[in-house]
Amino acid sequence: MRVENLFIAGLGCYLPRPYPAERAVAEGHYDEEEWRGGGWTGAAVAGNVSPPEMAVDAARTALENSGHRAADIALVLHASLHEQGPELWTPHQYVLRHAVGTRVPAMEVRQGCNAALGAMELAHGYLTADPARTAALVTAAENFGTERVDRWRYQSGARMKRPSILGDAATAVVLSTRAGFAAVRSMASSSLPELEETNRPEGPLFPPNRTRTGRIDLVGRMLDHARRDPGAATLARKATEEARTETGLRAIEEAGLRPRDITRVTHVLSGGPAYLRTVLEPLGIDPALGVLDFGRPHGHMTTSDHFAALHHLVETRQVGPGDRVLMLNNSFGVSLFAAVVEITDSPSWATGTPSPYKEWK
Repeated sequence: MRVENLFIAGLGCYLPRPYPAERAVAEGHYDEEEWRGGGWTGAAVAGNVSPPEMAVDAARTALENSGHRAADIALVLHASLHEQGPELWTPHQYVLRHAVGTRVPAMEVRQGCNAALGAMELAHGYLTADPARTAALVTAAENFGTERVDRWRYQSGARMKRPSILGDAATAVVLSTRAGFAAVRSMASSSLPELEETNRPEGPLFPPNRTRTGRIDLVGRMLDHARRDPGAATLARKATEEARTETGLRAIEEAGLRPRDITRVTHVLSGGPAYLRTVLEPLGIDPALGVLDFGRPHGHMTTSDHFAALHHLVETRQVGPGDRVLMLNNSFGVSLFAAVVEITDSPSWATGTPSPYKEWK
């Protein structure tokens, strides 16, 4: 859909110092062959800082830079994928309490790697429903330093054609109907619900205890599904690629643009150059316009990939007024999202150099 009067007023990013991949290899955490062939130089590691705490830090920065007061925020949406803290706890209310301090609605959005982008579309709908609502806060945060996840082997190259490692991060965006340094020109989303079984383990769905012990192995689930249904993996990949291309082209067209008008693209920080070609070449976009180099020291930050990359592009002045950024993502399940954002101004925090990393704790 074409979007009117929706702006990015503030961005915040909590990016921990990367843990060197070479060190992880020396310590036996990361396979040396995969390290040398995969291209990942490190993973952002947050130590014992919880995702909601990181989200609050990013949110305070975004709000401070937005030109909005806390009282302007009409909605808080917190995007997540992995564990945020104690079970049956409300991390979104924690973010609301400590970053905004008001009593507006707050909700958690769980949509895999698409959660933050999906939350942006939901926030747009909420703001549009009432002209008195002028701003919304979307946060996203993950810390994969838990016993359930092996950040260095979660998607091993021995089993997958798209090896990657997991990084920790938090991002926040203040969306405004009033003004901002970037205008959201379009958004497009869709789903392939018939593919939900590709990441569902075999057996009954309930009780869930059997999937709450040991390592989470998403790759193993997908491979098990492919063995049960020969050819399913190929068909699922083809359907996802076609749907992703359609979603991206729809967002570009509804923004009144053509692929050649896109300056840069944010995407999943996973895989390598070959994977990036499968994402961008069907759109008619040069893969060199992607942000894979930004992701190499940090890993796949899942829910924060896109806003962390956009923050980096703006802060380092790789994009400026008049530039258009395509944000394109697909997540397991399968959900798809695309947006076109046009940079209209250079914010004061666009210094030309990246912010210092957050130190490990």
